[in-house]
Amino acid sequence: MKALLITGADGWLGQSLIDCLIKDSSIIEEIELIIFHSLDKAKFIKKERLKIFDEKNIKYSFIKGSVTDAVFIGKVNKYINLKEIKDLRVIYTSSVIHPEKISDFNNINYLGLKNFYNSLDKLLLKKFTYISSNSPFGFNKSEFCFDEKSFYDPIGEYGNSKKKAEEFLLRKKDTKRITILRAPWFHGKNMPIRQAKFLNNSAKGLFPLIHKGQNKRSVVNTADLAKAALNVTFRKTKCQVYWISDRNSYTMVGLMKIIQNSYWKSQNLKQLNKVKYVYLPKGTSSLFCLFDLFLQKIGFYNKYVHILGELGQNIECSSEKYRQEFKDHKWNEIVHSIDEELKEAEKIL
Repeated sequence: MKALLITGADGWLGQSLIDCLIKDSSIIEEIELIIFHSLDKAKFIKKERLKIFDEKNIKYSFIKGSVTDAVFIGKVNKYINLKEIKDLRVIYTSSVIHPEKISDFNNINYLGLKNFYNSLDKLLLKKFTYISSNSPFGFNKSEFCFDEKSFYDPIGEYGNSKKKAEEFLLRKKDTKRITILRAPWFHGKNMPIRQAKFLNNSAKGLFPLIHKGQNKRSVVNTADLAKAALNVTFRKTKCQVYWISDRNSYTMVGLMKIIQNSYWKSQNLKQLNKVKYVYLPKGTSSLFCLFDLFLQKIGFYNKYVHILGELGQNIECSSEKYRQEFKDHKWNEIVHSIDEELKEAEKIL
């Protein structure tokens, strides 16, 4: 039996992967079973959403548990053997960004990935796609944005844990089986509350900018990251590592304008002087970054301090390598998707 296992399927990206499969199931026509893994919600998808798989005779099942739990990992492998799976493809999205305790970074993002991968029967494993981040590379130190040749320079334990996970996979030197996708700041459907609050506050001019808001950020729609993950998992690839992002990066004030223009349009407001920006002094972000590192050094983590520490930094990447290889990928960049994202954010809040 040929199977696809998606870890973290109840997360933001996991839900986008499911939407992508429902929208275009042709990419997995050879798959006979899809296994949706979640942390603690075994059946988080309404079955009516998955009728398309029934129509194509693709079976699906749900498993729950933590990738840090050796007993659970053992159960996953027993399940794979029970189903007589001979061709297994994995899209690994499990990760923690804002943990309850600082040790979760290493335990979940690195050791969880390492133990999970090591437990898989490599004779059955056809493809392993790992979702990484811009965090192992820190901030841009020049005018050049990150690409596949950039060097690691993590800032804080989240970046360090994702770096260690990447290094572990790259040491396997299994270029045909392992692919790493690096993604910057997420946007798109299925957003968590934190993103809904960001959009709502930005639309109303309540989200702060550092200095003049001219620092640049790359973003990626989770729908595009999901499509890219399925492409590299089911199609031949030329490379082992790809960055996935909107083609252009945005200044922070530019992002605010995109969000606010959409909000103004939806509210039938005139655009001139309706929303003012909240500016924080130059250097504020750097101070919070240092404070964030100090807190993490003594074993504490505060997501608000962390976010403010990144807020004024340049974090840009280039997705050109992937774009050149997968030219048929139709993108959902933020300038095109923001209207729907604001509608979803309003419903959440």
